[in-house]
Amino acid sequence: MAEVADILLNAGTTVTPGMQDSIKRIGNDFEFHREGFNKEYLNQTDEALLRLYELFDVPPVEKRKTHDGASSITVSTKGWQAQHHELWNLLIPSKGHAKTVQGEVIRITGKVSYEILDNGGMNWDQQYRKMLNRLIHYFSLGTPLDPASLQEAGKLAKELHNGNGSDEPARLCELAVHWVLSNPNPITLEQPDYKR
Repeated sequence: MAEVADILLNAGTTVTPGMQDSIKRIGNDFEFHREGFNKEYLNQTDEALLRLYELFDVPPVEKRKTHDGASSITVSTKGWQAQHHELWNLLIPSKGHAKTVQGEVIRITGKVSYEILDNGGMNWDQQYRKMLNRLIHYFSLGTPLDPASLQEAGKLAKELHNGNGSDEPARLCELAVHWVLSNPNPITLEQPDYKR
C-alpha cells in the first residue's frame, strides 16, 4: 500500500483530509490488533505504516497501552461514552475474551451494541443471549450494581433477547462502566460458556 501511495503521490495526486483520516484509521486499527499480529510480518508492517504516516503527513498513532491484569483499573476521561471507549482500549484483547471480568463486561456491552445498532442483529444468536445472561451475573460480582440498577439490567437484557433494541444497548454500556469503576481491582475471568 505504501509503495502504491508513493507512486500516486509522486505522479501528482493531492493529499486530502479524507486520505489523512484513512491513514489515521489504519494506524488505530493496527495498534489495536498489534499484540495479536503475526510476528513474522510485524517489522515489515510497522515500517510500511511509518512510511504512510510520512507520505500523508500524519502524526503516528500512539502505541496502545493495555492493562497489566493486576493494577487498579482507572480512567482519565469524563462521561460514560468516553469512559467505555477508554476501557475498551485498555481491557479488550484484539481477539477473544477479556482476561478480567471488568474487561468482559465492557466487551459484552460493546459487542451487543455493535451487533444490534450497527449490524441490525444480522448475526444475533444463542451466543449473544448467553453473553447477556452472563453480563447480569457479572454485574452481581464484587461490588454489585445497586438492586434497582441490577433489576434494570436484567430487564434490558430480556428486552434484547431477540436482538432488537434502540436505547437498551447504550444503557447497558453505561451500567457496565459504572460497575467497572466501582470494581477497580481486577477480577480474573473464568472461561465463559459462550463462544463469541
